[in-house]
Amino acid sequence: MLAATLSACAGSGREVPIADVAPDPVVEVRRETVIVCPAEIYAPIPTRAAPEADAVVETNPAGRRWLAGELARGDVVAGRLVDARAQCPPAEGAPVR
Repeated sequence: MLAATLSACAGSGREVPIADVAPDPVVEVRRETVIVCPAEIYAPIPTRAAPEADAVVETNPAGRRWLAGELARGDVVAGRLVDARAQCPPAEGAPVR
């Protein structure tokens, strides 16, 4: 009877018959992608405050440009949050979209 001693079993004194050794072992690799989003993505986006009826904002052209830029920036950030949220799995307890 032919026998082979595997190096991992060499110290055991046990011999494994060659017929019991698989000629071509199969290696199976599985990958799984899990999308995880931070809790901030699910936080509600605050609504823009409405000015009071008697509110007065006085500014010069440079101030108006700055204010317009800040408002536009806020719109861009809010839009990115909405887009990111659409790519995330629903939060626990959140209504299904």
